[in-house]
Amino acid sequence: MVRVDSLVEKPHLADAPSRLGIVGRYILTPEIFEMIEQTPPGKGREIQITDAMIRLAQSNPFYGLKFAGRSFDCGSKIGFLSANVAYALDRPDIAPALRDEIRRLLEG
Repeated sequence: MVRVDSLVEKPHLADAPSRLGIVGRYILTPEIFEMIEQTPPGKGREIQITDAMIRLAQSNPFYGLKFAGRSFDCGSKIGFLSANVAYALDRPDIAPALRDEIRRLLEG
């Protein structure tokens, strides 16, 4: 577990303050709702949960969990599809049939 002091929403690689990343799974205290209410719109003129989490980390203990694994950008079509295919290929009850279907699709 690591103590989180700040978060950066989608930094450019050269500007990233660490090698750690947020993969979109949170367990937040109820105070997050107050922080969301106080958060002005950010990127895309939308209220970003990351901005509210930064505010929460400034006033409450905030921790991240390091894990070994793979993450997918489910905000993109390819990332979403890749996540579903990877999940299915990891399941013994689905993987053989999916492999066969992928072969059929690739053949044409």
